[in-house]
Amino acid sequence: SGYIDPDDGIAPPAAEVPPPVDAKAAKADDDTEDDDAEASTDDEDEVESGPDPIIAAQRFGAVSDQMEITRKALKKHGRSNKLAIAELLALAELFMPIKLVPKQFEGLVERVRSALERLRAQERAIMQLCVRDARMPRTDFLRQFPGHEVDESWSDALAKGKAKYAEAIARLQPDIIRCQQKLTALETETGLTIAE
Repeated sequence: SGYIDPDDGIAPPAAEVPPPVDAKAAKADDDTEDDDAEASTDDEDEVESGPDPIIAAQRFGAVSDQMEITRKALKKHGRSNKLAIAELLALAELFMPIKLVPKQFEGLVERVRSALERLRAQERAIMQLCVRDARMPRTDFLRQFPGHEVDESWSDALAKGKAKYAEAIARLQPDIIRCQQKLTALETETGLTIAE
C-alpha cells in the first residue's frame, strides 16, 4: 500500500534474493524462458502499483495541517514547552507510516547534514580564533565555550579577564562575535538550539 502499518506486527518484507544459479543450467533455462514468455497471457493478477492517490492526498493533507499547528506552537511557546512537544509527537505519529523513496529521504538527511557542517565550521572558526590566534589554551576553550556558542558577551568576559590571552581575545572579539552571529542565524533557520 506504500505505507507502514504499525498494527501489522509484521516486519516489512526483505528484498527477495534469487537462489544461486549454475552457469550450465542458466544456458539451458534461457531456451525455455522464451517459450514461457510467449505462453503467458494477460489474465495474470494485477500487481499493486503503489499508494492509492486518494489516501495519499488525505495523509499528506493531515501532515500539512499538523505541520502548521506545530509551527505555530513552536513559534508561540518554544521547543521545550509541553504543548509544542505534544504537537511534535502528533506530527511524528502522522509522518511515521509514510515510506519515503530514497531520493526524498536523502534530501531530508542532506539538509540536516548541511546545517551540522555549517555549525561545526563556525565552531572551528571560533576555536581557531581563540586557540591559535589568541593563544588561549585548548583545555580552557573546551571548558568555557560549550553553552556560550551564541552568547556574544562570552568573548567580552574573556577580554576583560586577567588571563594572559585576554588582550588578544579583545583584539579578535569582532571576528568571534561575527561567527557567533552566524550560529544565531543557523539557530533561527533550523528552529533548533545549538545544543539540540
